Amino acid sequence: MPYKIWLGGVQMPVAPSKFETKIKNQNKTVNLIDGSEASILKVPGLTEFSFELLIPQVNYPFADYPDKSFVNPKYYLDHFSRLKTDCKPFKLYIEEEISFKNKFVRKITNTLVSLEDYSITEAAENGLDYTVAMTLKQYRQCTAIKYPVEGIKPKGGTKKSTPVKPKSYKVKKGDTLWGICKKYLGDGSKYPQIAKLNGIKNPNLIRVGQVIKLG
Repeated sequence: MPYKIWLGGVQMPVAPSKFETKIKNQNKTVNLIDGSEASILKVPGLTEFSFELLIPQVNYPFADYPDKSFVNPKYYLDHFSRLKTDCKPFKLYIEEEISFKNKFVRKITNTLVSLEDYSITEAAENGLDYTVAMTLKQYRQCTAIKYPVEGIKPKGGTKKSTPVKPKSYKVKKGDTLWGICKKYLGDGSKYPQIAKLNGIKNPNLIRVGQVIKLG
């Protein structure tokens, strides 16, 4: 497989055959008094990603699972539902091998996105496999700027607290091992080490109530 794709920390079993990236335009054209037109150029809008995913009903030889064992398609469909209903950005992560100067090099895409919409198709002609058409949009955080009010000083100054890394974590509904590593270890890509530490054969399958050792 030329590349692999993760959505919200979960690897997809089959990478899409076609991946479309659309750079949104925000430029405007205005009419002037003399009847001519002029352009107002603006920064690009948020990038959109569109593709189709195959979610197999059987264990095809070309499907890629973390521990090489088949995963029920319901797991992925439930994951897509959580990505949409949680109303939170998540990571689109792609590992790709490209040829450069007669060598294969690794290209990484790692960006925050939101799930805009998706549709699920199940057809007998496809062996009842699921085809999921999906559109993601680049997530750009908007933060408010606080301006101090003249004459008012904060009491006691400001104190910086150092976060304490917990030694373990109890799995809740909707959690992924990648998300747990990102939140508590600061790096989602550490999930293989944590899976090995806890004897988890399939990092995509963790149970609610399961206690995960973090180090």
